[in-house]
Amino acid sequence: MTSSKRKFKSTACIISFLFPAFLFYTAFIIFPIFDTINISMTNWNGMTVDYDYVGLSNYIALLHEKIFINSVINTLVWLAIQLIIVVFPTLVLALAITKVKRGMTFFRAGFYLPSVISFSVASVIWGKIYDPTMGPINIILKALGMGAIAKNWLGDPHTVLPALAVASSWVQYGLYMVLFITGLQGIDPQYYEAAELDGANAVQKFWHITVPALGNTVNVVISMVIINAFKSFGMVWATTQGGPFYKSDLISTYIYREAFTSYKLGPGGAGGIMLAAIIMLITIAFNIYREWRASR
Repeated sequence: MTSSKRKFKSTACIISFLFPAFLFYTAFIIFPIFDTINISMTNWNGMTVDYDYVGLSNYIALLHEKIFINSVINTLVWLAIQLIIVVFPTLVLALAITKVKRGMTFFRAGFYLPSVISFSVASVIWGKIYDPTMGPINIILKALGMGAIAKNWLGDPHTVLPALAVASSWVQYGLYMVLFITGLQGIDPQYYEAAELDGANAVQKFWHITVPALGNTVNVVISMVIINAFKSFGMVWATTQGGPFYKSDLISTYIYREAFTSYKLGPGGAGGIMLAAIIMLITIAFNIYREWRASR
């Protein structure tokens, strides 16, 4: 067999394996994206056959709509809360579990368990926890003599967004914890032994060995937190649907309400495209910053 025939046969074999995946990717990813872009430039309500193209007017209208701008601000606040209460705490949690000599499997399974619970179920659980009259949080606060702090956590405009962010992060803790545990297990113990010989304490070993060695894992976790924060929907919609007074309204809930509650698929599609663009820009900016830091 000549080299050209072997090359053709090899190429045909590769294409035969890639084509089914490419077909599914095109049908369920590429086509919906372009279809959403097309819909975002119309005034279609999703119920009629006829609709008119309105160009970029839906995008321009969103940039001047206070409710949409409010949802963008809430999403950025949501992201900041998620980064604060997820990245470093899950790293510390993973580090503590790796130090457990007995029952490590039990603790790993226990902390990972919330990750297998759907957001709908988690919403019911945390709805009961935050219940103003029978919720354990308010009951404990009242028992400790701090009844003045007890409140309707999901009904107060000042606490609803942080409360839901905590509940949402609880569902995702297990996944990030497993990623950090995997990264910790890949660190050579000899680094710690050498640091101990030099007189380093636990804090110094953590900052100068553990954190730098987990650089790639931390980057992956931060990227996932950013993407998941912008995609957050189930917890908010199942509990408050963006209320009260749109104080917990995220971009995702705004899009759903516009497209499937108000039957404004044009603005809803425009919001979806803008959300995708925001996620891409922030992710790209973070990756550029990460590479800049790594090159220093």
